Amino acid sequence: MTKNERVFQALMSGRSFNRFEAERQLFDHCLHSTVATLEMKHRITISREYETVSGYMGRPTRCCRYWISEEEIKRIEEIKCELNG
Repeated sequence: MTKNERVFQALMSGRSFNRFEAERQLFDHCLHSTVATLEMKHRITISREYETVSGYMGRPTRCCRYWISEEEIKRIEEIKCELNG
């Protein structure tokens, strides 16, 4: 499974990630680029929101959290069904 497939599958499962979580859990070192690629390739919308997390030496750092909304997941699944049916 490729990195893009791992991230897409994880987001489609309803989970959300920031760059640090994606690095640890999905082995994606540049989540923002993967998200941009997935949006262009699949013509989907991936939601995002900035948050502050504990960074190096516990200092606050700002990063983006990414997820696919429930409505978008339903839309994507409908498209997949139409293509397969």
